[in-house]
Amino acid sequence: MVNDRAVSMSAFALLSGVGVLLAQVAWNRQLLLVTGGSVDATAVVLTAFMLGLGFGGRFFGRRAEVSKNPVSVLRIAAGCAAAASFLPVVLAPAVRSLYPIIYSSGLQFYARFLVALLLIFPATFFAGGIVPAMGRLVEGQGGTAKVSRLYGLNSLGSALGGFLAGFVLLEAAGITITLVLGAVLTVVSIMMINRPRSSIETVVESASGTRPGSFFLVVYAVSGMLALAWEMVWTRQLTFVLGNSTYAFSTMGIMVLLGIGVGSIGGRRVAVSVKNPLVAFGFVQVLLGLASVIPLTLLGSFLSLAGKLSFSGGWAGTTFGGILAAMVYMLPSTVLMGVTFPLVVKAAAREHKLGEDVGILSMANCIGAAAGPLLASQILFRYLGVTPSVLVLAVLNASLGLSAFWKSRRLVYSLAAPAGAVLSVFLVLGAVPPGSRTSAGFSLEYFREGRTATVAVFGREWDNHRSLRINGVEEVPVDQASLEAFYLLGHLPWGYNPEAKTVLAVAMGGGITSGAILTHPVETLVCAEICPEVVLASAEFREHNGRPDLDPRFELVGDDGRNFLLGTDERYDLIVCDATHPGSSESWLLYTEEFYSLVLSRLEPGGVAAQWVPLHRLPVEEFGRIIATWGRVFPEVAVHSAGGRHAILIGSAEPLQLDIEAMFRDSLAEAQLVATGFRESEVQFLNPILSTGEIRPFVESDVKSNTDNLAPCQFLIRKCSGDPQLTIGENMSLMLSLDTDGETNPVFTGQIVYWNSMLPQAAELFRSEPVPTAMGRRWLSVALSSAAELLYNEHRFPEALDLADMAWQADPGWIRNLNLVIEINRAQTHAQEEL
Repeated sequence: MVNDRAVSMSAFALLSGVGVLLAQVAWNRQLLLVTGGSVDATAVVLTAFMLGLGFGGRFFGRRAEVSKNPVSVLRIAAGCAAAASFLPVVLAPAVRSLYPIIYSSGLQFYARFLVALLLIFPATFFAGGIVPAMGRLVEGQGGTAKVSRLYGLNSLGSALGGFLAGFVLLEAAGITITLVLGAVLTVVSIMMINRPRSSIETVVESASGTRPGSFFLVVYAVSGMLALAWEMVWTRQLTFVLGNSTYAFSTMGIMVLLGIGVGSIGGRRVAVSVKNPLVAFGFVQVLLGLASVIPLTLLGSFLSLAGKLSFSGGWAGTTFGGILAAMVYMLPSTVLMGVTFPLVVKAAAREHKLGEDVGILSMANCIGAAAGPLLASQILFRYLGVTPSVLVLAVLNASLGLSAFWKSRRLVYSLAAPAGAVLSVFLVLGAVPPGSRTSAGFSLEYFREGRTATVAVFGREWDNHRSLRINGVEEVPVDQASLEAFYLLGHLPWGYNPEAKTVLAVAMGGGITSGAILTHPVETLVCAEICPEVVLASAEFREHNGRPDLDPRFELVGDDGRNFLLGTDERYDLIVCDATHPGSSESWLLYTEEFYSLVLSRLEPGGVAAQWVPLHRLPVEEFGRIIATWGRVFPEVAVHSAGGRHAILIGSAEPLQLDIEAMFRDSLAEAQLVATGFRESEVQFLNPILSTGEIRPFVESDVKSNTDNLAPCQFLIRKCSGDPQLTIGENMSLMLSLDTDGETNPVFTGQIVYWNSMLPQAAELFRSEPVPTAMGRRWLSVALSSAAELLYNEHRFPEALDLADMAWQADPGWIRNLNLVIEINRAQTHAQEEL
């Protein structure tokens, strides 16, 4: 017959895990808004979180042990955790108001750590007491198995909470409701604990019983440090498999918690059955290193595995495939992590003092875990890169196993440690670093696994094409449409404020926009870039950016733009936001009403703000939401099109007037614009498509803005699976439908058709201009050369050459067309010689 107390404790462990994790997700989001999204910010938040858990475990473990009513101690810990979970939300406004003072001290890293401690330490301190207090309630004979089971259930509950938060609640309800629900579930879990029929007596410690020794505390601390360091590695590696969406990072967190839960529940039987749990711990550490290395060598297989496991081409099917692929990738390692808990408890803790001893062990493990993110981000990634760091961590796991074998005096087993380390060396040395594989026709021009991201630049020789990828995601191509967007993003703000002296650029990308800004006589350009490797990679785009990093007016700030703006009281004449896609895991922060308000507050009188908005993989309702959000903050607004694939939002507190002549006044600026197809006389391609009055229907509609609390734009990948280009035409059509100033330009219509992959029809539209323009000829050339490249890739060289010649004739000044003709001729000659 099942014991009622066991059932109630199991229910509490599971449900409190759900509640605490929901709250944790809300805390992390709140801290992201204050401390920023840099790798340093992520590291200090994790460190503060683990320190709170560790010290809370030690405190409440001891309190529960000496209390005659440990149930009340458990209830207090869980109840206070629920109450304290609101502190990050309550205190955040005050912290934000003080943040500029702290930030300006120049000690940003320590400032973020202090903020994280202030906001989340109380809640994590109380949450850390839950597992040791549960240990007190089940101590005695068989206590190791019982507390391991409860710990596992608590972790499984946390995995469920991660799923609910990442896949349901944040999108449907926002941060605040997620936090409230987490607190409610934690309170409900407290009510499930049965009151004992009699007080639980404090067991008198036997003479032979001792607290966990220093050896066990050290090895468990190192185990925690390596576990969190591995999590940092997986966060980097799995973006190449899952992408960088909110769903992707939720999936990674779920797999960690799921594995720990399964490992702890399953490992409890191993712990109570083996003769020497310390030896078993040693083997687990060696296997953990190998299990974490092997997926690196098979990363390409996991890419295809995710597709094979998808049951449909839609969002649900691809997400399911990604979850299963992440499960195969991570679960072997995370299950082994979970097994370490029952083994260490069995080896080091006293079953009649589980509350106190589990608290001591938890503190050691969490202190070690607090160092893990710093080890990975500040040392390993900084000086070695991610792939070599994998080898270092695997060798450290093997060394930890070796120390366990020596301590247990089982020297014959010690050979397993060097064997595991040597095998890890061979596996890592034979692995191709993620993100460095080239595709046909491209070469790797730049590659670095930096501290913040893996950055690669791929190049194509015949047309000098460049493509910058960050963690496997293409961010900066130099096709016609992208160059239009990059250059206009730099030149348009100047056209609206040609007296500007000070400029802030949020994100550098390939440096093309920064280079465009510096063609004008501004005095300073401050560029806030979260990834320093991107700055180094920008040298590969010198043909297009003019090396802004070498200009004495250029000042680089190694921080994310939002956090920099929050921490400074400087004002600028121009603020240019060149963020990544709003669907990425952290860039959504740069598309919310609060961020736009922050930008407006940092503009000088007459200042102008600009924001790049991609039209690909952006559902039309989300594009409308971004426009509405922008228009509700900035009193005066303009919306421009770039290449039919990008939109540029302009905002100011004062009336906007575009001075096109000023955009072309400087020779370098004119050269960039003319080379991209713009002409000073062809104002229809430079003037905005929409103005303040034309977007008023969006502003005054019931469409909800993107806010820090609820930003639907970060979940848009669910609404936009399949071909990412399909939304371009819908979004461009929306802009044109709102334009009340004149007839639709056939070039804009042709661009819509072009991005729908209807190349012949697009070419006809480009030809149909009543008065031919340079931009019309450029896009006719783009359509013809795109068709030629498709035939070239199919080795249909004569037909490809005909179209390439037509493209050259359409726009003789575009050197790329001549290079295409030369390349097709070369390939055709080579094919004939092989015959």
